[in-house]
Amino acid sequence: MNPFSNNIIFFDTEFTHLDITKGELLSIGLVKQTGEELYIELEYDGLEIHPWVVKKVLPFLTGNKISREEAKKKLYRFFSGYKSKPYLMAYVNQFDAVYWYKLFGDPKDHPAFWIPIDFASILFVSGRDPEEMRKDRFFKELGIDKTKYNSHNALDDARLLRDVYHKFIT
Repeated sequence: MNPFSNNIIFFDTEFTHLDITKGELLSIGLVKQTGEELYIELEYDGLEIHPWVVKKVLPFLTGNKISREEAKKKLYRFFSGYKSKPYLMAYVNQFDAVYWYKLFGDPKDHPAFWIPIDFASILFVSGRDPEEMRKDRFFKELGIDKTKYNSHNALDDARLLRDVYHKFIT
């Protein structure tokens, strides 16, 4: 597979609710092609947190929360140095992208290219089931030990996606 660009940053987010009108961004994990990483946890009001998130996400947050303004500053610094805005790639980018856009507002105001890349779609057009990233045999086939990654931790999910992507496209 020959990608259009290697100017990619792998990312994942965790959030309080799948209903984007109720949800808030909890954390962002980003990994550059070089392996450079950024992990941010954001302050949130916690008014409505889905019970699944309470069980599967909140216990694994570090508690080092920062404001949205400070998060944006850190993100702009992390993205600096690129000649053109890099593409963000997520496993299933619909929710990740929406919460990213909610953080920055207008897509023209954020540091990444405005169209995120969806790895599930790459699997689909490659003749693979997009849900294969949820199955152990997929990782065994690629030679990736999934136990090294904590599920539903934004940084670990971004790391895993980077590793899967590199094995998958070669």
